[in-house]
Amino acid sequence: MLNRGLKGAILSALIALVTAVIASASAASQVIIVKGSNNAYFDQTIRTLISHVDPATRFEIIEAPQLAHRLTSADEPHLFVALGQSAVEAIDRLEPGADSINAYITLEQYHDLKPGSGLTVVLDQPLYRYLAFCKLTLDIESLGIIGQHDIDLSPREAQLLDEFRLELNQYRVDEANKLLPALRELMHQNEALLMLPRQSIYNRDTLKGVLLSSYRNRKPAISYSPAHVKSGAVASIFSSPVDIGRHLALLLNRALNHQSRADVALEFARFYTITTNSRVANALGIDIPGEHELRSRIDRLRP
Repeated sequence: MLNRGLKGAILSALIALVTAVIASASAASQVIIVKGSNNAYFDQTIRTLISHVDPATRFEIIEAPQLAHRLTSADEPHLFVALGQSAVEAIDRLEPGADSINAYITLEQYHDLKPGSGLTVVLDQPLYRYLAFCKLTLDIESLGIIGQHDIDLSPREAQLLDEFRLELNQYRVDEANKLLPALRELMHQNEALLMLPRQSIYNRDTLKGVLLSSYRNRKPAISYSPAHVKSGAVASIFSSPVDIGRHLALLLNRALNHQSRADVALEFARFYTITTNSRVANALGIDIPGEHELRSRIDRLRP
């Protein structure tokens, strides 16, 4: 039989082990959500995210400017969810290399983030989805995009262009090459414009001119934003706040369950929404397929 001293030592060790496990589980289920600002889009994403995660998970929601006042770098490591570029930057200032899942970041903004800023879900759709959406929506043979850098096509994307018999033309803008000359050349050489999430190109100073040029030239614009559809784009394919919340929940559940994830720093939008402008489509003589048909055909092309 074990003597009393040995029993006490074993009991103490068991208590310490159980305490450590409980503490570890408690730490793992504590999530800090950092919002870049206070807006309805972020709030809707947060509600969706929380509704798809284990109810035992504890969340604290902090706006980016208050993060440093609410937490200190001396605290235990946290699991963060960052919404917006300023939220990612605030977390990096507080805890460089923190375990963070980031959203509401465009591919353009992603390239400006510091290395090691966590896993980022960009707002951009994967290129194959944009290409399929444009082809299936408009049945065109040529498509133009404008950017500051050329997009390198993957073998699958090049194959899709060949299958679609779709010519993709890229136009560069920088300090030497302004937007309007590039837009005029695109409109002359292509049947449609694909607007990608590039704030440096499509913003409040340029958007009206871009969409007006599209309409006057009878060259439809496909956008990444539902707001652009209201302003004159024919259609958009984008990730809504609910779509983003669902995607974040998948990644967060994986992290909370300590499941290994692929060694990647970026994921394109996994879920998406479609919106169309029937008034503009009718004016341009475009017959847009139904959303169910579009989704079915796009999803079949997933790599």
